[in-house]
Amino acid sequence: MADNTLLNSGTGGDTIASDDIGGVKFQRTKLIHGADGVNAGDVATGNPLPVIILSKNPQYRFLTGVSAAGSNKVHFDLFNASGSGKTMKIISVKAIKDGSVAVTGVLGIKLYLTFTSAVGTTGSVHTENNTTITGVSISEVSAANAALPAGVTGRLAPGGGATAGAVIGTRNIMPEETNASSYPAVEFLDVLNTVATQPLTCAEGVGIRIVQGAVASVGNLDFEVVFELE
Repeated sequence: MADNTLLNSGTGGDTIASDDIGGVKFQRTKLIHGADGVNAGDVATGNPLPVIILSKNPQYRFLTGVSAAGSNKVHFDLFNASGSGKTMKIISVKAIKDGSVAVTGVLGIKLYLTFTSAVGTTGSVHTENNTTITGVSISEVSAANAALPAGVTGRLAPGGGATAGAVIGTRNIMPEETNASSYPAVEFLDVLNTVATQPLTCAEGVGIRIVQGAVASVGNLDFEVVFELE
């Protein structure tokens, strides 16, 4: 039998795509995707099917606590020192507007995500699995994860070090807490919205930081980084 099938063959109806396998017709279909009630279009190179790849590597969350806006301020750094024996893969970097204190701001806060080539100094260094809700913490996502290697460190507002490397991305966030349109967290790594994603990777001796632009603005921010070690 031939491929494809003619509907209402006596009257010359539509032809549907089918594949003949051993005399049995298997219908060929095109794949679309989208939320319930939404057609997000045919799956194609320029419109890929969203896929979440579950990693088997242990994951960790770096929480900075509150960081006040400031001109040219390094808000945090996260570093993978030589000798850690690990490669750090950054999954997500989020800036979150702190709405617990009222502010009035007409200027947005411009933030830059960059690599670093040296660990930060001074500032507030993380506590592993910190139980203080306002503290700087790197927490294990699963209790089964290995303890954090000594060479992997994060700190809030480093006063030195955190030597600037290549710029990875930039985002803007509006500090005005009554501006509902800009209230959601700002993600620097749009992993699920890209056609092909190469993980942001920090080998030993490499880290990341977020630094603010020259305009001071007002308000407070929190930062959350999800990373894995392999």
